[in-house]
Order: sequence, then C-alpha cells, then structure tokens
Amino acid sequence: MKQDLTIPHGALDGIEAFLRVAERRSFSAAAADLGVSPSAISQSVKALEARVGAPLFMRTTRSVGLTQAGEMFLERAAPAYAGLADAYEAARNLGNRPAGRLRINLMRGAVQPMFEPILAGFCDTYPEIELEIFGDDALSDLNAGGFDAGVRMGEALDADMIAIRLTGPFRFTVFGAPAYFERHGRPQTPAELRQHRCVRLRLASGGLIPWSFMEGNREVEVPVTGPVIVNDQAAIIMAVRSGVALGMTAEPVLQEHIERGDLEVILADRAVSTAGLFLYYPSRKQVMPKLRAFIDYARDHLPEDMAR
Repeated sequence: MKQDLTIPHGALDGIEAFLRVAERRSFSAAAADLGVSPSAISQSVKALEARVGAPLFMRTTRSVGLTQAGEMFLERAAPAYAGLADAYEAARNLGNRPAGRLRINLMRGAVQPMFEPILAGFCDTYPEIELEIFGDDALSDLNAGGFDAGVRMGEALDADMIAIRLTGPFRFTVFGAPAYFERHGRPQTPAELRQHRCVRLRLASGGLIPWSFMEGNREVEVPVTGPVIVNDQAAIIMAVRSGVALGMTAEPVLQEHIERGDLEVILADRAVSTAGLFLYYPSRKQVMPKLRAFIDYARDHLPEDMAR
C-alpha cells in the first residue's frame, strides 16, 4: 500500500522552540536565544503539545524538565530538524556559488564540437559542478526531464524560451572522402546528388532529415538515397570517411577532418545556413550560479570558428 508522506499543515510549528527549551532547560533562555519573548516561546510549545496530545515538559518555578513523551519526541525530532537545517543550508549554498549537478540537453551532433574544446577547462575551473551532458536529438521538455538548460539551433526554439547565443551562424555542407570522389565523381549541382550515394540521418521522431540547399533566395529540398541510414552525427562522419557515400552536417564539425585532408566540402556556395547554437531555458527566473558559470565559460572559450 502506498505510504502517505504528506506532512500536515503546521506540523513543524513550534519545533525550533521545543528543541531550544529542551537544550537550555529554560523558557526565558530559549526566548533570548531566538530573539522572542518568553510568552511567545511558551505559546509555541503549548500549541505543539496540543497537537502531539501529551505534555512535553515538566514545569516548576525553578526548573524545566522533559516528560517521557518529551524525551521520546526529542530523540526523533532533533536529528530530523538537523537534517532539515542541513538541507536548507545546502540549497542556499547552491544559490550562492557555482556548485551541484548541471544537466545540459543538446543535439548529439553538437556534443563533440561544443564540449571537446571546453570540457577539461570548465571542470578544472569549477570543481564543485558535476556536469551531465545528455545527447538528445528530440526537442525535449527541459522541466519534465530535469534539465537546467538545453542547446539547440535558434530556429528550433519556441518564442517563449530565454535564448543566449553561444555561436555564430554556420552552414550545413555536403562532404565526401577523396576515395569516394575517385570512384563516383564529384557532383557539380545539388540536383546531381540524386545520382549519388548519400548517408541519411534519422530523427528521434522517425523521420529522415531532408537535404536542403539555397536556390537564389529560397530554400529547396533535394531527395537523396544511399546505402546507409544512421541516427548519429558521428556515424555520418564515420560512414563518409570510409568512402561509402556522401554526407551532410554542420561545417564546424568537419573542420579538423578538412584540415587533415580526410574529407572535402562540396557545393558550399549552395549551402543552407543556421542562425547558430543557443543555450536556452524556459523562464526568466533567477539563473543559478552553476548555469551562469557555464554560460560565461562557454561563450569565452569556444573556438573562434564557433564564436559569435
């Protein structure tokens, strides 16, 4: 049977007064410690005794002692109250310094280019933050998933989200390996991709991401086919490097491979651009220090080719 863990309204009233009187064995001393009048302390304790249904103190003109019920109540209430005080202090400290678990939800394809350049430095700078990186190609509900923030392309965000730019605009480009071009040739227009082998990306929703290009001032889709379908950006690069097909992904992801000569970008003059990556969260409530620290560090330390 499910246990009812609801605390009755007002059940904690008078606990602090009781504990202080039990410690000091004096209503007046407890009142002085708490900065209230002795009558206020007495009324709080009497109200607590009424809720408990038994006297907690034995009172005389010269001394204050605990009854058996009071001893039993003190034995259980003192550690519980101390635990509540510790919980309050821990939560308050999290609001004052960058500490605690920081959960970031972002597209899986953005994990490597965004976090590889900053991860070690961020963890060294903020050792009290436990960073959880959650790759997720769906636009998940941050509150329902328990995330502090998400990272997505600006076009994907709802208008009611608070968005902070992390990178400048970048392009989605077609790329291939030299081995592929040697075997199958190099397409000169987006339309020629219909005759080429292409790696396609399946979304978490089940759909395949279309390949889009600029034609004048408008965006057009080109239907492509190929021998490989993946659900991860890293898998696209792996397949393309093998020479099996062409791929399409965000240009910053390819930079290292292009510099090494592993991959080559084609049709760059027809590439579609995105507004860039934004960190977002769902309300204008106060940003916790751990999230503010991440925002500032990411904006200051992301590579220049991803900078604003």
